Amino acid sequence: MAAAFGFDRTWQFPVARQELWDAATSLDRFPEWWRWLRTLEVDGAEQGLAAGTTARCVIAPPLPYAVRVTIDVERVVAGSLVEARVGGDLDGSARLEVGEHRSGDATARLSWHLYVRRPLLEMLARTARPVLVWGHEWVVANGVSQFGERALGAAPG
Repeated sequence: MAAAFGFDRTWQFPVARQELWDAATSLDRFPEWWRWLRTLEVDGAEQGLAAGTTARCVIAPPLPYAVRVTIDVERVVAGSLVEARVGGDLDGSARLEVGEHRSGDATARLSWHLYVRRPLLEMLARTARPVLVWGHEWVVANGVSQFGERALGAAPG
């Protein structure tokens, strides 16, 4: 049975909701913000982020492996929601919700439920799960911090 990884977290950014949305959907800028994103190829980027957009990327945590994924955007509600299907070394669904906190700050909720599909990573997920969890958490923590600083000029709260 494939190893599952669930994730659901919300961050608050001291910017307007639209500013957060615009940055989060600027696919061409992702490699500038995230050094752990080794490659990114996007089909349909000229139409902006929309259902039917496909991204292929390689993610490299500070561990001796890389994760190759394909992200197929299934649904977009402009200004608030992206739902996607993830394939490749991982398989499952992912969702980004952009909202507004009562303070007026923008919020980003990122959630996914993914299964490890690459045999080596699946074996590691069973025998060395804490190491894979650490690599996952490192990518997420660094990703959110770098996004806030580089894309928005504001660290998340």
